Amino acid sequence: MAIKNEKKEIRPFILKNGIFVAGHPRSGTSLVCQLLESAGVNFLSDVKPDQYNNEGYFELSSAKELEKRLIDEAMTNENIISLNKIVKTLNDTKGLSGLKIVHIPSIFFYNHIAKNIRAIFIFRNPADVKSSMLRRGISKFKLTWFENNNALISAYENIEKSIILSYESIIEGKSCVKKAFKKLGFNVDMTVIKRGSQTQKNSKLVITDEEIKLYKLLKKFEKQICK
Repeated sequence: MAIKNEKKEIRPFILKNGIFVAGHPRSGTSLVCQLLESAGVNFLSDVKPDQYNNEGYFELSSAKELEKRLIDEAMTNENIISLNKIVKTLNDTKGLSGLKIVHIPSIFFYNHIAKNIRAIFIFRNPADVKSSMLRRGISKFKLTWFENNNALISAYENIEKSIILSYESIIEGKSCVKKAFKKLGFNVDMTVIKRGSQTQKNSKLVITDEEIKLYKLLKKFEKQICK
């Protein structure tokens, strides 16, 4: 009798209450995490602060690597196993637990398995983002600013409990920022923002017409949130 060599199907765990911060690198994701931390959200993190981010990165290395694999391979058994470990930790964390995402398309995989999901999407002027990344010696990222922020719009359109904010509005401490967080049930402490921490602004780095168009569209979405 022939022995069937079949792999057992592995099913993803259900995420009970997901809180996500998603944005392109150097766009203010860590700043948003600080604000949510002031509202009682605990972020999964194993990346230590450094000279570029004194307050910490609020990143989980294994989750960041999984983001890339999910985009390339989708829900393979190996990826589901990794995803389940992260979801279990989020579910088991006392109080509110959050996860930071920098490869934005990967948030859809969490959205598919979540009972309740809240997301804060953050964007920043593309010239300042690119300049800030170059300052750190990062010349390439898996997804371009345009690709990542185009996915941001799609995610915002598909996740009901979500808001879009700009780095510029947050660092300036605009009143609409606190109001936007309250729409998701978070009472953040705006005093945690250190305006002097902004290392790059008004860069003259050349960006494409498409990037300018997308940045303007993101600003329109933010304006709707801040009404």
